[in-house]
Amino acid sequence: MAPSPLFLLLLLLLPASVVSQGCGMLNNCNGHGTCTVSTGKCSCYEGWGADTDKAYYKAPDCSKRTCPSGRAWGDVPTTTSNAHALAECSNMGLCDRTSGACNCFDGFAGDACQRMKCPNDCSGHGQCISVKRMASLGNALPLGNTTTYTGFETSHTWDEDMVYGCVCDSSWTVGIGDGQTQEPEWFGADCSLRRCPSGDDPRTAADETDCHGKAAKNSAVKGQNGNKCHVDCSNRGTCDYRTGKCSCFNGYYGQACNEQSALAHD
Repeated sequence: MAPSPLFLLLLLLLPASVVSQGCGMLNNCNGHGTCTVSTGKCSCYEGWGADTDKAYYKAPDCSKRTCPSGRAWGDVPTTTSNAHALAECSNMGLCDRTSGACNCFDGFAGDACQRMKCPNDCSGHGQCISVKRMASLGNALPLGNTTTYTGFETSHTWDEDMVYGCVCDSSWTVGIGDGQTQEPEWFGADCSLRRCPSGDDPRTAADETDCHGKAAKNSAVKGQNGNKCHVDCSNRGTCDYRTGKCSCFNGYYGQACNEQSALAHD
C-alpha cells in the first residue's frame, strides 16, 4: 500500500535527526572530523576545532581552522597566583580561520604570537634572546651577578621564554670582572648606536677608566679589581654614536682624543 500524501508531508517536516541520524546537515564534518551518528555532531580533528584546541570560535561542521595557542600575554586571573592561561594566538594576534595561522600584532612573533620581537632585529649588532637566557649572562645589561629566571612557568616566571631583548655586540669583553668593561661597544634598545674609542682623560690625575668599586649603570653591582669604565673620547671630545668616531676638542688628538698638544687649554 502506497503511503498517503499526509504521511509524506509529515515526514518532510520532521527534524533531520529523527528521519536519518547523522551529520548530513553538517556536510559530514567536511572531511575534518568524525561524525557521532547518534547525536548528529562532529568531533573535529586537531586544528579544526577539537576539544583540545584553544579557540574563540569552533565551527560545528569542522569547516574553519583554529590557530596555535600559547600563554596569554594578558587575561583574567582565576586565582591570586594563577593567570596567563593558554589562549589562541596568546591573545596577541588574530586567527585566520582559512589558513590556521596567527596574524600577530606589532611587536610580537612566533606561530602563536608567543614571543616579543626585538627592535629592528638588533640592527645586525646584537643577539635577540629571552629574558631567561639573559639572566644567566654576565654581559647582559644591566650588569649584575648571574642568576636564573626560570622554574615557575605557571606563576612568577610565566614570561621566561616570551620576553625577548637585545644583547649588543662588543669587540671587548663586557662585565664587572678583571679586564672587562662595563659598557658594550654597540648599545641602545636596538643596538644601533656605537661607542667611540675609550681613554683616560689626559688632563686629570685620576684614571677615569678604572671602574674598581664603581657601580655599573642601573645596577648595585660594583666593578671588581681591574674592571674598566668606558670613557668615550677620553672626555676630551664628542662622540658621534652613529659612526663611533670622536671629534676631539682643540689641542687633543688621537682616535680616543687622549693625546695632548701644546694648543690644549683648560
